[in-house]
Amino acid sequence: MSKTTIEKRTKIEEQIKKLKREQKQLIQKEKSEADKVRIRRQNNRGALIEKLMPHLSTLSDSEFENYMKKTLLSESVNGGS
Repeated sequence: MSKTTIEKRTKIEEQIKKLKREQKQLIQKEKSEADKVRIRRQNNRGALIEKLMPHLSTLSDSEFENYMKKTLLSESVNGGS
């Protein structure tokens, strides 16, 4: 191979590496943005639950979990949506 062919190949390989890095960064950014949306949704829903049922804010995490499981299970058994 001539020197110019080797140089071209090297340059293309560097471009490929750069594009792969950029792709990895974009994928990470997309994941980060999706996480932010998910966290915001969870926070908003948690705030709504506390607003509608203020007594739940005094429960520990495990008590809250048990309450929600019991409530949701009884709704599904009783035909709730």
